Amino acid sequence: MTQITVAPRRPGGHGGDSGRPRDPQTDRAILRATVELLAEVGYLDVSVAEVARRAGVSKPTVYRRWARKSQLVVEALVTQMLPDNATPSGSAGEELLALTEQLISTLTLTPLGRVLPGLVAEMAADAELAHSYRELVIGPNRSRWRAAVERGIGRGELASDTDVDLVLNALAGPLYFSLLITGDPIDDYYARAAVDLVLARYGTARADARPSRR
Repeated sequence: MTQITVAPRRPGGHGGDSGRPRDPQTDRAILRATVELLAEVGYLDVSVAEVARRAGVSKPTVYRRWARKSQLVVEALVTQMLPDNATPSGSAGEELLALTEQLISTLTLTPLGRVLPGLVAEMAADAELAHSYRELVIGPNRSRWRAAVERGIGRGELASDTDVDLVLNALAGPLYFSLLITGDPIDDYYARAAVDLVLARYGTARADARPSRR
């Protein structure tokens, strides 16, 4: 099986590690141009030449930072992820509610939600793109959700036999199903209802901090 790798990543520049330090403003301009172009034409028609033109840089400047278009696109999408608003010191219910609401906002209020359907279609044919997306977007987000569930288990708020993967899939899966398959709008009460369902199945007598906000 062919080993898929992502381009090397480093602060201020993600192509190679040699040469002078990268200009963060140039990086931001390139990423902004990529997000704008993605929203307009979709992944397939994004070209490094057009990204460079919009960012006011040369193609070599882009390639020195991102060796592959797939890596550039995924890292541009990473910039669209909203800040983590889950509070590790809160209850399991509060943390999971915050994470679910954050995902809803990301999928409905940022360019990521608009381009994701087309991007997923391309990932089916582009293993490198799929690997980069899973490594840089899905992986870190699942780690945060998993940590929230494991903290709940450690505090005794969730049962020791809680199926962590099932909880993550139960909370996030329907959101992606709505976005990618049915096209149905996400109900305003989805986050609360989904977290309540998880707590009804795995919550314990110590789970006395039902999420207080809508």
